[in-house]
Amino acid sequence: MRRFVQRSVGMVTALAALSLPASAAIATPAGAAPGWTLDRVVVVMRHGVRPPTKAEALPEGLASAPWPAWDVGWGELSHHGEQAVALLGTFDRASYGGLLGSGCPAVRAVADSDQRTVRTAEVYVAALLPGCTVSVDHKATGETDPRFSSAGETSSLSSDQALAAANAALPRGGTAQLDHDLSPDWTSIDRILGCRAPACIAAHPTSLSTTGGKVKLGGALALGGSFSETLALEYADAQPMTDVGWGRVTRDEITRLLALHSWEFAVKARPPLIARAGAAALLDQVATALSAPDAPVFSVFVGHDTNMALIGGALGLHWHAPQFAVDDPPPGGALIFERWRSASGRYRLVLRFRSQSLEEMRTLAPLTPEALQPVIFAPCDDGIGCDAPGLRQALSSVEASRR
Repeated sequence: MRRFVQRSVGMVTALAALSLPASAAIATPAGAAPGWTLDRVVVVMRHGVRPPTKAEALPEGLASAPWPAWDVGWGELSHHGEQAVALLGTFDRASYGGLLGSGCPAVRAVADSDQRTVRTAEVYVAALLPGCTVSVDHKATGETDPRFSSAGETSSLSSDQALAAANAALPRGGTAQLDHDLSPDWTSIDRILGCRAPACIAAHPTSLSTTGGKVKLGGALALGGSFSETLALEYADAQPMTDVGWGRVTRDEITRLLALHSWEFAVKARPPLIARAGAAALLDQVATALSAPDAPVFSVFVGHDTNMALIGGALGLHWHAPQFAVDDPPPGGALIFERWRSASGRYRLVLRFRSQSLEEMRTLAPLTPEALQPVIFAPCDDGIGCDAPGLRQALSSVEASRR
């Protein structure tokens, strides 16, 4: 039976406030002359820690024991996850307090329609602006939101285009070579699962297919990527180590296996042709939030790991959250778009990546300033910058590349 515990947003944000970090103000962009001022921030973040989206995280027969219980329904933001998200809001408040100022500034919060995304947005803005009321813009539960769904955009790709793009991300030799290269990971996973042949991971060769221009992964990589993510979520939720992977895994091994989750995105979401199509709708929202004269000074969009992977692939962005794999979007991880303005009216776009480590999620430790990393974005790098029209052009170039 799952444990259901009632916690208010007020309690969660109060806990976060007790751990307010001594975060320095955000630095002026490298290479910029004195007089640059931060005047707009847009945060695109993944929801917080959740259980698997269904009771059996993998097909029946792979795990030799029942899966651990969670304190919320499948796929929902966990109560521990709420507290971790509140720490993110507190950290961002400390980082961007100069922009937000005192009182209750205008902030826009948008979330996908799932409970985990809506609840993440609610907890985040409550910690970002304590004592203020910010309504979260979202569609009804279960309703597809085109701002976060890539289905409509990727349908513009043919199956051949999508499949060719995904195959190009594989090593020479394709899925067979990938499975061979990753065979030590399949062995580790089978040991953690307590799996016995012939139903184990290695007996399911990795496969690729497409539906409506969207790449579908099957077999070992899909199973292994999902399982590594489940292990990370159990650990981040502060479950007893006897329950994390049934007591058969360490944190360091979880980090190593998370490379499989990153591989999933490298194949199905980050290839540029796929990413530019899938990220277009959300990037258009980001561009508007950065360039529209009447947009608020701070906007946050709460979606999924796929949304972050698509944006990363579309814009050529790379990050590395502590104790995660390179380019893996962790729970609560965020891409932060900062618009800086000079005294003469010029603009510059700076990108950063913000994330907790696995251990910080588990222990609810306050984030340190190192949680905010610079991200290279070539169209608006330190030597070029982006003026006001250039902000939209740089982020909307994904559309132009498809014509």
